[in-house]
Amino acid sequence: MEKIDFVVTWLDSNDPEWQKQYEYYKHSSKGDNSKARFRSMSIFRYWFRAVEENAPWVNKVFLVTNGTFPGWINPNNPKLVLVKHEDYMPQELLPTFSSCAIELNLHKIKGLSEHFVYFNDDVFINSPISPNYYFKKGLPCDCNKETCFNVPIFTKKERFSIYMSMLSNIGIINAYFNRWKTVCQAPRKWFGLHLGIKGIIMSSILMKQRLFVGFSNFHIEQAFRKSSFEEVWNKEPDFLYRSCTRFREEVIANPYIFRYWQFAKNMFYPQKRKFGVFHLTGRDCIDKIEKAINNTSIASICLNDTSFCSDDDFDFINKHIEKMLNQKYPNKSSFEI
Repeated sequence: MEKIDFVVTWLDSNDPEWQKQYEYYKHSSKGDNSKARFRSMSIFRYWFRAVEENAPWVNKVFLVTNGTFPGWINPNNPKLVLVKHEDYMPQELLPTFSSCAIELNLHKIKGLSEHFVYFNDDVFINSPISPNYYFKKGLPCDCNKETCFNVPIFTKKERFSIYMSMLSNIGIINAYFNRWKTVCQAPRKWFGLHLGIKGIIMSSILMKQRLFVGFSNFHIEQAFRKSSFEEVWNKEPDFLYRSCTRFREEVIANPYIFRYWQFAKNMFYPQKRKFGVFHLTGRDCIDKIEKAINNTSIASICLNDTSFCSDDDFDFINKHIEKMLNQKYPNKSSFEI
């Protein structure tokens, strides 16, 4: 069985030095500098407790930050590797406040295995999982459900969100691949039961379509081959470099491009995922989150902050989720002091 690493990114937005840099650059740089991009929840220690309890087989855990690490982290844990942005990103790109820039360069982390799973710090493993939930036959497990409904939507708060960057990703994929040829190379991957009825219908509608039009995107942990990052960077170094902006901009590539590349090359193992995504918009989401945390059939949970959640509601939600997770994972992990 191949070694599988986990990579997780984290930010302490309460760090005075980070706040100083943020205030300085947000007035002189373009891009999305909304507060919801950076608000910190107090539940990150439970991410490690969940990993230790539910995925003890993990090879290494790479914790990536701007240079500030949690005060409770145990740097002597043999499975833990502490990584600063400056350790693997070009100096001229720093400091960056764009998660896309940080994620586009993950393959450059020293010592990272070919097979790794990337997590945002708001995505938690929720129940025991085995390595073949993420990789089978050396391939990342994923669901390549296609859609033609990822059309841009504009709001004053979210602007275009990630829609424009998703279209950029699809544009790059179409520059190098013919969709119908990809489908013909492995038809079971593009008409399989893992897609569900709606997914199979969409595949049938697209049938001999030469261009990829879009994929359903899931804000959960993602399995990757490091070589997929390297291939895309080799093909489009200029555009990927220009996508590493100070703050997240709209017409850039984002990390989903590596997922799409794996689809287009048929370098994935078709598998349906078991997850729950919750957008923190107000206090009314608490009950749904609690049910999901206690549901062992859900493999992972995303607790995604949004600009629609007020500071008061955010604090309320944070306290309640922390209580729930402490009940589920009351014991310290070996990643904690």
